[in-house]
Amino acid sequence: MTLLARSTARPEPALRLRTADRAKWLSRRRLLASAATTAGVAALGQGVRGAWSAPTPQASPIAAPTGAALVEPQVLRSADGRLDVTFEAGFGPATMGGRTVSTYNFNGQVPGPTLRLQSGETLGIALTNQMDETTNLHAHGLHVSPAGNSDNVFVHLMPGETFAYEYAISRDGISGLYIPGLYWYHPHMHGNSTDQVEGGMAGALIVEGALDTLPGIRDLPERLLVLQATQFDAEGMVITSPEIDEIAIFVNGQQQPTLAIAPGETQRWRIINASSFMFVNLALDGHQLHQIASDANPLREVWSRDQILMAAGERVEVLIQGGPKGVYALHSLPWGADLEFQAQPDFPIATLVSGGPAETPGPLPTTLIPFEDLRQATIDRRRELTFSEELSPFRVLIDGREFDEDRVDQTVKLGATEEWRLRNSSEDWHPFHIHVNDFQVIEVNGEPVAAHSWEDTTPIPAFGEIVIRTRFLDFPGKFVYHCHILDHEDRGMMGVVEVVE
Repeated sequence: MTLLARSTARPEPALRLRTADRAKWLSRRRLLASAATTAGVAALGQGVRGAWSAPTPQASPIAAPTGAALVEPQVLRSADGRLDVTFEAGFGPATMGGRTVSTYNFNGQVPGPTLRLQSGETLGIALTNQMDETTNLHAHGLHVSPAGNSDNVFVHLMPGETFAYEYAISRDGISGLYIPGLYWYHPHMHGNSTDQVEGGMAGALIVEGALDTLPGIRDLPERLLVLQATQFDAEGMVITSPEIDEIAIFVNGQQQPTLAIAPGETQRWRIINASSFMFVNLALDGHQLHQIASDANPLREVWSRDQILMAAGERVEVLIQGGPKGVYALHSLPWGADLEFQAQPDFPIATLVSGGPAETPGPLPTTLIPFEDLRQATIDRRRELTFSEELSPFRVLIDGREFDEDRVDQTVKLGATEEWRLRNSSEDWHPFHIHVNDFQVIEVNGEPVAAHSWEDTTPIPAFGEIVIRTRFLDFPGKFVYHCHILDHEDRGMMGVVEVVE
């Protein structure tokens, strides 16, 4: 693969912004990554998970599609219990929005290839760093060991080096966990993750399993939508810290692509918010989103919704039943109250065209896959963590401290069930993500939550708090928890947890 010279052409990373530029930059980010607490926060626990948001438009279909047909990323499948792939992490030419650009990528592709395996199989990734900056790799949401050459985010892969990752994916049912689902991979190098992910280094990881075999799901056509937000200049060079009114939303590297469906046909859509910072308040005009999974965790039953708020890093799987013949907008609805810098506008994502011979809609599945409800679990320990921000200079902190990879912030016993109260003293919403072990949201701003599934990423409201419960199963070792607005992570809003036997 031919790489562009980075010494003179590379963009300045967000971390190198001048102090005088910081306030302006923050205002741009907050427009997309914040919301007020003055209205509708209780909706977070009821499924909207945001402050004020507009109702789903139910108007007549739009006039015409605007983009080319959706193209799926390259798919690499396992065989004989393994999938072995070779990745080059580079900065150079890739195709985005139908033109050649210069950006961060895996193997010259944005997004990277889709990796498909079964639970109980092994994924091997030989990653070579062809950039002039450090990098590494994280399998987001995957319940695997955090040690050695597995999901170890403390690896520093220097320019020119190759590292052989190997992820032994747990067999479904071990420790009572459901493993199959929609995951994704991306760099997790502290200080560099924002630019590398925002530039395009991300891809889908699908572990197949029991949900895929259920009646009403197993024979459905699938669509994968990897959502990314970035910006390029006139010459096609990626721009970090982009201006809001110039941000492009890409779906599988395309701008506003078109998806086809027959009236009455049911399709399964797997959707990843692979943005480094953006919230997506997903809605499809004239259609409901029949949700079947969240963050690789199947729901216990289908949840039919008008809109789904996805923080950066979250994934959802939905069933779509084609409406009457016509053209419909898939977009992100406005959300956030009328506070300065905190109202997110509507933005388009893709177009759905319903056409051809009509089909009789098949029945939607009802019962899916149950999960262990931790509301009645015996708690071994309770903890409280506070996410905060300081200005002049701008700092993002957990419990008043910035990230230090050599410091252990939480020591946990293997097998323990814990309750964490996560407080947010800032005006930004902070998507909380923890590696290795998923959690169940128990409470939002003092209101009990009857969760539909476990999760690995969920937002903490501005000036609010959530309570989660989690079980630290199977794997000792060190890993991290952090805000998944990656600029916040890079600036220090991250902590280390060590699970000990």
